[in-house]
Order: sequence, then structure tokens, then C-alpha cells
Amino acid sequence: MKARGAADSEPGALLLRCLSARGPETGDRGLETAAWSRVVELATREHVAPLLFKRLKESGGSDLVPADEWKRLRLAYFTNGDRNTRLFRELRKVLDCLHNSDIKVIVLKGAYLAEAVYGDTALRPMCDADLLVRQAELAKAESALLAISTTPPQAYRPPPPSGETGPANAEGDGGMEKHIQQIQIHDLTVELHWSIASEAEPFKINANGLWQRACPARVAGVEALALSSEDLILHLCLNLCHTDWLAGLRSLCDLAETVRRFGSSTDWAGVAQGARDWDAAKYVGLTLSLAQTLLGAEVPGSIIEQLVPGGLDPRVLEAAKESVVTQTGYGPRIPSLYPSGAKSLRGEVKWFWRRVFLSRDEMAAKYPASRNSRHLYLHHALRLRDALRASPSYLPILVRFMRAGLRRSRYASLSSWLKSGKT
Repeated sequence: MKARGAADSEPGALLLRCLSARGPETGDRGLETAAWSRVVELATREHVAPLLFKRLKESGGSDLVPADEWKRLRLAYFTNGDRNTRLFRELRKVLDCLHNSDIKVIVLKGAYLAEAVYGDTALRPMCDADLLVRQAELAKAESALLAISTTPPQAYRPPPPSGETGPANAEGDGGMEKHIQQIQIHDLTVELHWSIASEAEPFKINANGLWQRACPARVAGVEALALSSEDLILHLCLNLCHTDWLAGLRSLCDLAETVRRFGSSTDWAGVAQGARDWDAAKYVGLTLSLAQTLLGAEVPGSIIEQLVPGGLDPRVLEAAKESVVTQTGYGPRIPSLYPSGAKSLRGEVKWFWRRVFLSRDEMAAKYPASRNSRHLYLHHALRLRDALRASPSYLPILVRFMRAGLRRSRYASLSSWLKSGKT
């Protein structure tokens, strides 16, 4: 029997099938309730439960889902719709405020995607509103929003001085300082960006170019700007492949839905040129390939060849698929391997040493006979025995270590390929 690949594993693969243009397969009928429970739980965790509800309803797959799980999906859809309605009311106030202050703004990601790409604000959960303003107007924008905000003004500090045209990268978490300011407007957190990038990363994004190519958009009933479809696709590719380490299903859905919405009107040659200009050809080529193969996005076949001449290495593509399907991510995130929570063997040894070699008072409290003993080391031997008995089994440590090592090994080719420079 042929072994199932990473992309066939459950529940990630089943969720991707349901979210894709293909929809559920015949073999998905008759699945146990527990299988669907895992899928719904994953969809909820990955913030795609409302979209899953809509996709299953459109494809006629709702009859495959047990009644209780279907109720959870339906509730997720309507709950998110209600929440986003409230957030969009606040966003309208924000955009009106900036518009009245004569500040141009590009609406990024969630808020723009929910309306312009998904076409139904209930489908795309959002926890904040990302707005791009010119750095020269940042102080003015911040002052205008603080006048209607619920955040103390002293919570803010000015951004570091820099131009808008220097090298930068898609905003990443990796401990780097993000180029944003946060302002709370009632229930809505507004993130003011002066770049979609952070300067310590390998991408070269010209912020002035983003403004020159921006297009008019109406968001929350207010006239604003949006990234061109070409820049939007590039931004979403880097968000998934670099910021989310290929572990964000919502980011993958964002990309696939954007391709479905704007693909026919997108200048794909411009996407390829932009990816090369940003030094992100491999990231973009790989991510578009994933959107195509996992969610059925209609990406022109020639674009992958332009971005990755000779095509993608099958090992790299399989590792990337596994990262998405299993939500493990290819990044350097390794949980503690030690029961104490220490991050190194040295830290674990120190922790255990302190548990064994207690002070004389601590030893006397646990072993009264040791209080006046001239041979304390004998009681420490007894303490060592008891500490070993009380310690967690080190077998799970070995298992976690092996799993972490296997994950690093599996994704080594992917990580090395992405970091190996231009194609």
C-alpha cells in the first residue's frame, strides 16, 4: 500500500480540502465524529472556522458534518460577523478621522481583505486594523487618533528616524522591533505602520513604490487606499512564508482568496519583477505554489518558473506542505526539552543540583536526623535517591528531543533553500 504523504495527514489535510475549490472528497463521508471534532477544533484555532462554514455550505458538504460540530461552525460564523460589525463601526470613525485630517492611509490585511477579497466581513476574523501611513505623517496621524482613543498618550514613543526607501522586510515576530504604533479606539486596536517591513531582515521593500502603486478603495464606507493587487500578493506571500513560518492556515487562505478575487486582473509579470526587486523570489514562488496545490488557487504556471527557474525541489515542496498541514512551522521554535522548563542541559543540571543539595536547615526540615549529624553527605545521598524518585521520567525528554531533532532535519532543506540567496 502506498504511504500517505504529509499533505494527506489528518486533520489538516481534511480541513484544507474543505477550504479549497475542490471541496470534500467522497472518502470524507462516513468519518467519525471525533475526526470532524478535530477538524473544527483546528479551524477554530487557526481562525478559519467561519470560512469553513461557508465553504461547506456552498459545496453541499454540510451534511457530512455531525450536528454538534455544524452548530459550532455556524456559531463561529455569526459570532465573528457580529464582532466584525462592531469593529468596522470603530474603523469607520478611525478612517473618517484620518480623512478629515487630510492624511492618506493604505488599509492593510484583515480589514481590507474582509470586505474587498472575501466579500463578507463575517468570513475573515480580525483582531486589529493595520493602517499604513507615510512616516512623515505618522506624528500627525497619531495625534489625530489619540484625540479619539482610549489609550493614554504617554504609552507612545516616536519611531526611530529613517527614510522610507531603505532595505526592510515583511513584519516578523522573531524578536525584531516592528515598525508600528498601537492605538486603542474602544474595542478596536489600530496599528499604525510606516512600513510593511522591519530593517533587520533580508527583503528590500521600497515604501515609496507601494504608495505610487496604491489604488483607491472603500473600506468601512470611507474612501481610502489599498495596496495594488501585485503588492498585496507579495505582502501576503511574505506574511505566510516568513512571518508565520508556513504555519498559518488563515494566511494561506488570505493568499488563495486574493488570487481568486484579483488573479485575472493582476499583472503577474509585475508580481515576478516585484518579488525579484524585494529579494523574495524564492519565498513568493514557494508560497504561490502552496496556494495552488493545497487550496486550488489559479496561479499561472509560468509564474513559478519565472520565480524559481528549474522548478521547486520536491523535497522542499513536501517539507513546506508538511509545515502548513501540520502547523509545525519550519522556524527555529523548539520547546523546552527538560522537565524544569530549562532551555539548556546546563540549566537542567543546576535545577536538579539545587533540588538535591539543600541547605542544612532545609535538610533538617525534610530529614530531622540530619540536624546534628556530622555526616551530612550520607543524608544527601538519601536526598539524591528521593529526588530521583520524585523527578519526572526522563523518557519524555528523550522523545521530545528526538522529535525536535527530526523536525529540524525535515525542515533543514527547506530553511537552507530559502536562505540560500537569489534564484
